Amino acid sequence: MFPTRMNKNFQILNLFSTLDCQQSINNLVEICFKIALSHLRFNYKKVHRIILRDEISLEDIAIDSITSLFERDQTGCFKNIVGLFNSWQPPIKSEEDALYFLNKLVQKRVEQYISFLLRESDPFFSKLMDSVNYLIKKHRPSEPDKSSFKKINYFGTVFIVASDTENISGKTIPIEEFEKLPAELFIGKNNLLHNIFQYLNSETSYVSAIPFNALIHKLKELNTALYNISESTTEKNDNIEINSIVAQALNKTIQKLDDTYISKEKLSMDEGEKFRKALMDISQDIKDGGVNPGLYKYLLAHIQALDEETYKQKYHNILEYLLKVLKQNIADELVQ
Repeated sequence: MFPTRMNKNFQILNLFSTLDCQQSINNLVEICFKIALSHLRFNYKKVHRIILRDEISLEDIAIDSITSLFERDQTGCFKNIVGLFNSWQPPIKSEEDALYFLNKLVQKRVEQYISFLLRESDPFFSKLMDSVNYLIKKHRPSEPDKSSFKKINYFGTVFIVASDTENISGKTIPIEEFEKLPAELFIGKNNLLHNIFQYLNSETSYVSAIPFNALIHKLKELNTALYNISESTTEKNDNIEINSIVAQALNKTIQKLDDTYISKEKLSMDEGEKFRKALMDISQDIKDGGVNPGLYKYLLAHIQALDEETYKQKYHNILEYLLKVLKQNIADELVQ
């Protein structure tokens, strides 16, 4: 999974001491890029929908994941990566230490960027993530045998663990195994984390660590935990109906289509009807987990013989805008 050997020309410790040289910068960027790409390939399942939908590559995501590490501060220094390098504990003294540091740092940035992409592309994923983060932060055990929780990064994956856990020691549950856990474990927010931990302890040989993103995906799949949790101390107990939210958001988006494009004759009545159908397809896919590859295909399903060049010239900007409106409408419905 991780690069174990580097070209002898790439002595990491030397690179950090010579970042005033452009070649050293280039070499360090290359190392970080390779680590990011390796991690993304290992976790392709997490990002394949984004890659198909946005027509981007793993290489694009890898570059975007590490870009912030090489932003210069006002003095021209790479404070983000150099500062972390200098403050790393225990102090970095060998090439092995330096490579371990880069692996951990880059993997964490990749996971953060994946979460950002998922939040941007999927309002439900974003809401669930906020809800679970709230549960972790605000959890106060009502029984003596229940723990409070925190998140830690372990080999590039974020896990939820008991708050007194310093390091994960042992085998963590594979994502494919986590996805097979009994559905009843994920029903009811008050004991959600406790129930999963208890099951891992009593029914499996895996350590007590819940993969964070896998939990969000599982909750989304089951549609049981779209919790409308207030950021105040008073929690709202009403569950949110996904179908109702999407239906209301879709109606508002179609109204925008009518007011902005059809009534102003920027689209014909017939074209408007095709757009309505495409938006209905898109909204269904959002409920099912994400928009399918290429917006062009949504219109192609309803406009026969539509070629890509015509789509790009006449329709792409409109459909892309309406998708943004739809997602914003969904986000607005979620916080009401």
